[in-house]
Amino acid sequence: MQATVKILDEDYAIECADCDHRRLEDLARALDTRLRGFSGDASALRRLVLTSLGLIDEAQATSAALARARCEIERLTDMLVEAQLGAHSQEPPDTPDRGRVSALRVAQGRA
Repeated sequence: MQATVKILDEDYAIECADCDHRRLEDLARALDTRLRGFSGDASALRRLVLTSLGLIDEAQATSAALARARCEIERLTDMLVEAQLGAHSQEPPDTPDRGRVSALRVAQGRA
């Protein structure tokens, strides 16, 4: 599919997938806002626009990947904490000396 976007009152036809059409329009609007007031050679301007669109798209994709990575790190951290809490929640064996200082020393291996 070919999307036509308007940046600095110029039309740019860009090949993209159907699902990327809306995203490309949003990127073009953001770039148009940033480039307002810029003037220069038409061919240089065209290269600037196409390069800028690519860089903005790459930056947004990287940001999205980082957000997904943070979520995965948090999920794995939660799993680790739950496993550690589960390991520590096991009660020591019930002995007649339980609660005494000597029982504590035995449990810690100092008796």
